[in-house]
Amino acid sequence: MKRSLQIVVFSILMLSSWKAFGTAQFPDSLIYQEETHPIYTNPLESYFNNNNPKPADIFRFSCTACWRGYIATWRIVDKHLYLIKLVEGTCQSDAKEIPLSMVFPTQKSPIKATWYSGTIRIPQGKRLQYVHMGYESIYEKDLFLKIEKGKLIEEYVVDNVDKLLHEQKERP
Repeated sequence: MKRSLQIVVFSILMLSSWKAFGTAQFPDSLIYQEETHPIYTNPLESYFNNNNPKPADIFRFSCTACWRGYIATWRIVDKHLYLIKLVEGTCQSDAKEIPLSMVFPTQKSPIKATWYSGTIRIPQGKRLQYVHMGYESIYEKDLFLKIEKGKLIEEYVVDNVDKLLHEQKERP
C-alpha cells in the first residue's frame, strides 16, 4: 500500500511539473513591416492534421531546442500571411533548406497560409524573465497579430512591464 501511494504521489508531481523538463525553442521568424522578427507561435503546426499528416521523414527530430523539426520564415504582404521558407530544425547554423514543394506539392511558393487562424506573438524589447520552456520567456512588450484564415485582422501590444509590476503588487 505504501509503495502504491508513493507511485501515485510521484506520478502527480511529475505530471504537474512537466514544464520543468522542457527546453526553450528556436522560434520561427516573420517579416512584418519590412523588419524580421522572431515569433513565439508556430502557424505551420495547425496545418498538420488527419488530412495533412506531418511528414516525419522531412521534419526529423534532431535538436531539443526544435521539437517540431523545422524553422519557418513567414511574411505578411497586403495583410495576408505567407510561408516563404523552411529549414531543418537542427542546432546547426548551416541547417539545410527544405523545399516548400515537399510539404505543399500542389502549390507554388510563397504559400498563402489560409489554414491558419490564431494569434502570432512577437516579443519586443528587453527580455525581463527567461523561462527554459517553449516560448514562455517574458519580454518588455508583446505585439500580437490576430490572423483569421491567413488574413491579418487585428494587432495589439501588451506591456509586460506594467503587467509584471501589477502582479508583484497583488502578491502578499
